Amino acid sequence: MYLKYFLKLSPVFIVIMLAFAACKKDNQSFKYDQINDIKITDATIAFTVSQLDSLIITPTLSQTMPEGDSFTYSWKLNTATDTTTIAKTRNLRTKVTLSPGIYPVVYKVTSNRNGIYTLKQYTITVNGAYPDGWYVLNSKDGKGKASLIRTDDVIFDNPMEVANNKTYPGKPLALYNFAKGSFFYYFTDQNVYRFNMNDWLELGDKSSILPGLATSLPFKAAPAFIMNTSKFEQYVVADGNLYVGVSGTNAENLKPLSQRIPGNYDLFPGVFPGNFNTTYFYDNTTMSFMEMGILSRVLQPSRATPSRPFDMANVGKKMIAYDRGVTTLSQEGIEWYYIMEDNGGRYLMSLTGDSDNSFPGVNQKMNNSPEIGSATNFATSSILKQLYYTVGNKVYLYDMLANAARLIYTFPSGYVIKDIEMLRSTSKQLVIGVNNGTAGEVYYFSINGQGEFTNATYAKKFTGFGEIIQIAPARQNL
Repeated sequence: MYLKYFLKLSPVFIVIMLAFAACKKDNQSFKYDQINDIKITDATIAFTVSQLDSLIITPTLSQTMPEGDSFTYSWKLNTATDTTTIAKTRNLRTKVTLSPGIYPVVYKVTSNRNGIYTLKQYTITVNGAYPDGWYVLNSKDGKGKASLIRTDDVIFDNPMEVANNKTYPGKPLALYNFAKGSFFYYFTDQNVYRFNMNDWLELGDKSSILPGLATSLPFKAAPAFIMNTSKFEQYVVADGNLYVGVSGTNAENLKPLSQRIPGNYDLFPGVFPGNFNTTYFYDNTTMSFMEMGILSRVLQPSRATPSRPFDMANVGKKMIAYDRGVTTLSQEGIEWYYIMEDNGGRYLMSLTGDSDNSFPGVNQKMNNSPEIGSATNFATSSILKQLYYTVGNKVYLYDMLANAARLIYTFPSGYVIKDIEMLRSTSKQLVIGVNNGTAGEVYYFSINGQGEFTNATYAKKFTGFGEIIQIAPARQNL
């Protein structure tokens, strides 16, 4: 039995014995090389940088055998569509030219002795060079420019000329961007330009934006621009004429605007998106609202609403100003406020609604409101039923529910308020541009729960501008 078992296992036994003999013959002559173990031990692997600024990363390397070894380095983008090598140095120092976004970057350290390498991935968030803040259109020494006060209070005096290395002649009239679009329009009395919001590089001028302009330049008044609620169409009202174009939130989606939309009308320079299908306008000649459906290219009178607070097809008053009020989170419902005027005085009116329809809301004569007939600037809150208006160097707060206004702030004698804008995202900050002769200044006022200015004074003051034309919000562009 034992012999039988031995014979059954003998082939395995023979293989083992042969392997043992081979080892004996080799005399166990093994040679071992120690490996330099390289590690990247950075605690910080996420960085945020603005476009055109320098990104600097100085990795911390540890080695088990630092003597006698050298390395090759590489920094690469690691996206699905881009694996560009950024640098081949131990430390990274590079000017950021990427578009705003979030980028993975892989750092690779390779031993020249044995080819062994180690990797580390960093996350880089790129913000636009000119993100949130406030545009300040101003004119100095006969030259117009668009300055920017960034959210960190850094002031860029004339970024469009710096970015494009050219001058932009003409008197500045208006600047518009919308929501999270990647572009903005800059209107002068001689031209209209489109710029990339992130780096201020020029994307076009009148020849590619408004090739079918119906009136000869210069513009007689500041044009108006906005996108519709669906962000699919863009509208420009210039010198009473309407131009429409297919749009999108990115500049590459934009097409030249249409020829003047046909019709007998003279529009107030304002555009009022309603629901996803309808956008409203106001004709100061017929003193009535007009509307256009999405993709229709037909401007027509609004439907009659005689049973509402006012008849949209027959308002009978001249529009003086407008601003937006309460907006739903989805932006499907917006209440637009209007300052209207007739021989009897000035009135507050509004259009409100939902995703299905828009209809008249408020219609009240503005009583108990000092100097309302001389007011030139208006800004409404999106959280309180309140409106701010200015006369000369004075700021008034109008309570819509009480239908009464009171003086809340006065600038020094000689100052003239040129423009006021509400920080729409919170309605907790009012920005005011004032002129003292030809010198412009910008003030930030914080707003408390009652709509008053916190501590009855301004929170911040910025000087050094030319004569201010307009204040406009510069929205986040990521």
